[in-house]
Amino acid sequence: MAYASIRTDNMSGTILGKNLVSLRYGADIEDGCVLEIGDYEAGAREVRTAAQPGAATPLNKLALIASEEVDKTKKYNGLSDFINEKGSTMRGYRFVSGDIFSVTKEAFAVGGNTSAVGQIAFISNAVKMSLGASATGTTIGKVVLIEGDWVVIEVV
Repeated sequence: MAYASIRTDNMSGTILGKNLVSLRYGADIEDGCVLEIGDYEAGAREVRTAAQPGAATPLNKLALIASEEVDKTKKYNGLSDFINEKGSTMRGYRFVSGDIFSVTKEAFAVGGNTSAVGQIAFISNAVKMSLGASATGTTIGKVVLIEGDWVVIEVV
C-alpha cells in the first residue's frame, strides 16, 4: 500500500524551531495529514497530544505531519512506504501564511485524484485534507501548482 508523501518545500519550520511541534497520536497516521495540537503530555515539556481536527478548528491549532521517513526494520525505505505508527513521536509543522508544501494525492480524503490549480485545500472532521472550489471546514491553503504526482499548496 502506498502512503502519502510530503515535501516541506518552503515551510518556516525548516528554519524556525518555534514552528515545529512534537506530537503523539493514538492511531497510525501518514505524513501529509493534519492533526489538532493538544496539551503537553503529563510530565513532558516537548511532546504534545494530538487529535483529529474538527471543521471549526482554527488554523493556528493545526499541524502538518512530516516526520523523517526512516524505518530501520525494512531494507528499502521509499517515501510512500512510510507511516507514523500509533504512539510514536512525530514531527508537525505549524501553518504560517505564505508557507509552501507539497503532498501526493494520498494525503487527500476527497479530491486528490482531480486536483487542479486554484482549488482550496481544507480540513473538516478528518486527518486528511480535502480539495474543492470552496472550503467546508478550516482553510489550509490554495493549490498553486501540480508537479507530476505532487500537489503544491500555499498556506493562506
